[in-house]
Amino acid sequence: MDNVRTKTIKFHGMEVRNAIVHYLSKGIEKPHREKLVEFNAARSEVSCEAINIQIVADFVTITFYKDERSNQMIRRELVPSQLIQRIWIEDL
Repeated sequence: MDNVRTKTIKFHGMEVRNAIVHYLSKGIEKPHREKLVEFNAARSEVSCEAINIQIVADFVTITFYKDERSNQMIRRELVPSQLIQRIWIEDL
């Protein structure tokens, strides 16, 4: 059996089962038309140890950690809060 490590999902530092964020994004082909984008933390294909989602000032931050204890980030995405449509949190 493979040594598969499951990623930890957190909302404001508290562990949750899943977090789904729906937000609007401008399309590349039709820049004047917004499309609805879904970020589903449990289904994220980014290979990481942890994902932490936070609402900070005017942004929702989605941070992907390679090693959360040593604060080694893979990347951080910032979504302006005015584009957020819904945030669903599935608690443990």
